[in-house]
Amino acid sequence: MTALTLTKQKKIKFALINPDYKLYGDPPLGLACLAAYLKRECEFLKIRIFDQVKEEKILESLTKTKPEVIGISAVSQNYYKALKLGKIIKKILPNSVLILGGVHITTLPESFKNSPFDIAIRGEGEIPVKKFFEIFYKDMKINVKRLSKISGFMLRNKDKIIDTGLSETMTNLDDVPLPAREMLNMKYYQLPRFSSKKLDANGAILTSRGCPFACRFCASSLFWNRKIRFFSAKRVVEELEVLHYKYKYTNIEIYDDLFSINKERLREIVKLLNESSLAGKIKFSVMARANTFDNETASLFKQMGVYSLAFGFETGSQKILTYLKREGVTIDMAVNAVKIAKRYNLLIHGFFMTGSPYETREDMEMTYKFIKENNLDSAQILQVTPYPGTEIWQYAVENNIVPRDFYEKPAKELAEINLNLLLSKEISKEDFIEGFHKIQGAINQNKERGFLTKLLAVRPRHIRAMLSKEFFEKVNSIKGHFLRDVLFR
Repeated sequence: MTALTLTKQKKIKFALINPDYKLYGDPPLGLACLAAYLKRECEFLKIRIFDQVKEEKILESLTKTKPEVIGISAVSQNYYKALKLGKIIKKILPNSVLILGGVHITTLPESFKNSPFDIAIRGEGEIPVKKFFEIFYKDMKINVKRLSKISGFMLRNKDKIIDTGLSETMTNLDDVPLPAREMLNMKYYQLPRFSSKKLDANGAILTSRGCPFACRFCASSLFWNRKIRFFSAKRVVEELEVLHYKYKYTNIEIYDDLFSINKERLREIVKLLNESSLAGKIKFSVMARANTFDNETASLFKQMGVYSLAFGFETGSQKILTYLKREGVTIDMAVNAVKIAKRYNLLIHGFFMTGSPYETREDMEMTYKFIKENNLDSAQILQVTPYPGTEIWQYAVENNIVPRDFYEKPAKELAEINLNLLLSKEISKEDFIEGFHKIQGAINQNKERGFLTKLLAVRPRHIRAMLSKEFFEKVNSIKGHFLRDVLFR
């Protein structure tokens, strides 16, 4: 496929916006991949990503530069920010085309109707956004007739909404260039990371897209249409070289839902890494799933340089686990996964959730016992949150627990209890609070020990970074949550 080249002098200005502004936000690798792809395919574009930039500075820059097209990506958790920003942008730049993309609009397309956005992209962005610009470039306006024949679009046609379904996806992920991290605000992602044992910043990489499972609480598989695709082992190692040599990362988090499910590719990655100049220079933390984790996987992880695993154990109750993840996953598998990881001296972080439909106080007690008895190195407990498109979302809507426009307004932080979102009818609010705090108490014992370890790990480079302008701006942005969200994270 050849790039669409510039045939006119003027370039189209395209601004991409990450609406999040957090102390430890995750780099928007989706936007970075999209920008890299469009930069190669559409040479007439002048692309800028606003990443980790305060809202007032974004608006100031947009007002000055007046991009012809502006795109905002949002998950449900930050959709209210995208909505607010979009309304302001539409007022100050009414002639700019405003596009919304991301998980939220993909899983809850009805959000588009009363939004300020002119177009929405549902699903993976590379192909539909490229096709949009190929058409837009010719007459500098939205061609509804032509776009309505292409999958992945939501469009406005007078008073009607046109939805062409999920987008076409890349057949070969290696066709996507390396993420354009140089267009992100990488200084923020290189600040000391208090969630890291040695306080050093963690690099981030996605080596696959999608998940074939159908957990009732997760929107990821819906966004990717329950399919999984992989970047090649060679491409993965190439990106790791950039992260290490250009950005100086020695700790890298692999964000894949199922990094190890393709064992043949995992073997090839281990082989290529150990044959490369990266051998022994990077430590990895990865997500793992109990029912796909075995001794061979643990051995390969160890050979690769993995030191930490994060498991979505979710609960200590088999009844609730079966509800959340369906058949095929058991508590015994989780216990066995812990034993295998310990055998290979891999650190274990456990994610747990509580407050799901049908959960009782006894089920919460089982989660408490699981954490106490399985010697996890760290853990996190969160209240179950209904995300659009999931079965839990449907349950919450049908039972009048959340309105359909729930994510159009700011919500409580995920770490906080929200009794209005308690999904189970089988437990009183008082028992839920007591059970949650009991589980949190077991987890905090490890956090307190970890805090002392972190203090002892402070080095001059961390102090210099914490005295930087970027760090002070970020700490100020989270106000009173510094101790809870940063030191004890």
